[in-house]
Amino acid sequence: MKILVFLKEVQNSALHLEFDGAARKLKEGWNVRCLNPADASALRLALELKRLDPGTRISAVHLGPQSGERWLRDGLALGCDEAIRIWDEGLDTLRSAAKALVFARMADLLGFDVLLTGRRSQDGANAQVGPLIAAHLRLPCITSVISLGRGPGNGSIIALKQLARGFRERIECPLPLIATAQTHEEAVTSLAPVPALLEAMEKPVPCFDLARMGIPRSSLEMVEARLRFGPLRHVRPRLKPIPAPDSALPAFERIRKLVEGVLKPREGRVIRKDEAALAEEIFRTLLDEGWLDHLRKAPS
Repeated sequence: MKILVFLKEVQNSALHLEFDGAARKLKEGWNVRCLNPADASALRLALELKRLDPGTRISAVHLGPQSGERWLRDGLALGCDEAIRIWDEGLDTLRSAAKALVFARMADLLGFDVLLTGRRSQDGANAQVGPLIAAHLRLPCITSVISLGRGPGNGSIIALKQLARGFRERIECPLPLIATAQTHEEAVTSLAPVPALLEAMEKPVPCFDLARMGIPRSSLEMVEARLRFGPLRHVRPRLKPIPAPDSALPAFERIRKLVEGVLKPREGRVIRKDEAALAEEIFRTLLDEGWLDHLRKAPS
């Protein structure tokens, strides 16, 4: 089985963070960086699958500059078989939609049975990359996974999914698939022995740029333009004047009419006909009320 694990480097929020008020962002060179906790959980899931099946091959992939190779080499020391870095000019400002396109292309080039990534990053926390990769590859995606196991016949994966309020769901899914890992308290840190770490430092880590992957920059710009969020705006209520109630009415009647405003209670009717006549009646009602206007033919 071939497993791909995507690893991301984030700011270590357990330590004091230096913030640039003028630029309204964290100071990149002033803060300590660490492996995203959810991605560390994804690496843990991959290593657990490899322990169950020693023939499993794990590829760790990181999108970032050369400084992020330390997490790839940690993965090699812990049991990953190869490490690949993706980097090119301008990739540090990619949004989730463009990252998903890059990761999907890398997954196509390498091939995989299981693709693992963290459910959400500690800095962005939008939880979109995994499902967007699945959308590009047209494959099923299981989110918030806390454990993985081989299914019957080794042609599927059984995932334990974390639900709200402490509930859990067991899902069996055929291969290939995408899974996003829920942050786990037993997430992998650099616990590899020193000889394994020294050996990992000597292993090559190839770097793929956009040209090598066959991705034109225009495609990244196009994808990011599709998913762009503007500032939050509150919907302004549409005010409608209400005539004053008749002063001759009792006080409670005037209050009731003011509370009711212009809302009209919905009225229903009971139709007792055979199936064909009932279907025709429902169709005519929907047509008269405008619910089927999108089905009307445009005038020639």
